[in-house]
Amino acid sequence: MGLLARFLDGAPAPTRLWLTRAGPVENPCGVLYGHPGLPLAPEGRAALEALAGRIGEDAIAHVYASDGRAEAEAARLLAGLLGAPHTFEPALRERSWGEWEGLSFEDVRRCWPQEVERWKRDEAGFAPPGGESLTDVNRRVRPRLREMLERHAGAAVVLVGNCTVNRVALALALPFLPLEEGLRLEQDYARWTELRFYGADGALARLNT
Repeated sequence: MGLLARFLDGAPAPTRLWLTRAGPVENPCGVLYGHPGLPLAPEGRAALEALAGRIGEDAIAHVYASDGRAEAEAARLLAGLLGAPHTFEPALRERSWGEWEGLSFEDVRRCWPQEVERWKRDEAGFAPPGGESLTDVNRRVRPRLREMLERHAGAAVVLVGNCTVNRVALALALPFLPLEEGLRLEQDYARWTELRFYGADGALARLNT
């Protein structure tokens, strides 16, 4: 069923998912990182404080984030400014990079050239040694996102995500968007992307504003 058919059948009030990324973080060497991640940089805290004032008139029912360092700090900050409760969900953690954790892309290309070529050929299915693929992250994140949306049906919630979790959220709303193409919809730090869900059907209302 396309979205038009959903509207013609009488769409329910949308559930709004306000999506953002915590940051900027303190990562001067530009390394790969998963959980527990890196702390927010001072400019990251300032950017998130400004972000809270741009959410419009929605009353936020809840703020969700992983228990990573930057995401948890950002969620506490936003929840306080928006007057909403917050919850930390381990299922929403950033992708694990396994043996590549803490390395730069240059280091990875130099030390694992064959693996990098496999990564290029299968961006969604490839997992670094000891780490997770995009498909792995999708498998653990998507059910939790659906639970959140069902719990807060017709309301507005905030998800303080990260690069990988946000790609899963976008793919959930836009089923024609493959996971490996999620970076084509840019998700900058401390910006809003608004997804609206009509039951199980999603729509992109605004991007990276």
